[in-house]
Formats: sequence, C-alpha cells, structure tokens
Amino acid sequence: MSEKEKMNQDGTEEKAKETKPAKAEKAKAKSDKDKKPGFFKRVGRFFRELKAELKKVAWPTRADTLKKTGIVIVCVIVVGIIVWIFDGIASSVIDALLSLFGQH
Repeated sequence: MSEKEKMNQDGTEEKAKETKPAKAEKAKAKSDKDKKPGFFKRVGRFFRELKAELKKVAWPTRADTLKKTGIVIVCVIVVGIIVWIFDGIASSVIDALLSLFGQH
C-alpha cells in the first residue's frame, strides 16, 4: 500500500486526498515554528517567567531562617570538634608508631 492510501474499517482501500493548500499551510506552520524570537524578546520573556516563578516560592520567615542557621552553625561546630579529636588521636598514634620504630 502506498503512503497516500489508507484502509477503511471495512477493508477497502481509499486514496488520501491532500490538497495543495493543506501542504502550504503545513510548510508555513513549520517555518513559523522554526523561527526564534529575537534576543531581547527571549531575555524579556525569561525575566517575566523568572518573576512569575519567584512569586510561587514559599519564602521562609525570619524566625525560621535564624533557627535553621543556628542548627547549621551548631552542626559545623560539632563536626569540627569530632574531626579535631580524630586528628589528635591519629597524630598520637603516628607519633607512637614512629617512636616505636626509632624514626622520631
């Protein structure tokens, strides 16, 4: 069966009718779709969409921000203390091993 033929539900073949205006409309629609808007239109649209998206953001309150900042600071201090302790232990073990083998 050729590309322009199609099957009816009863099994008979029928020629597809494509008119030249339909082809011209498709070509015009495709060429319009392929065109990009100008640089400044795209930049303007970007900022309009950015503004719309930022309006949708659920911004935290000042109290919530301060609370979470405090939690982060405490966690950084705790992790720093743990790293400091492990560093001290590791350096003591290395010093002990070096003195044991006479390298220190």
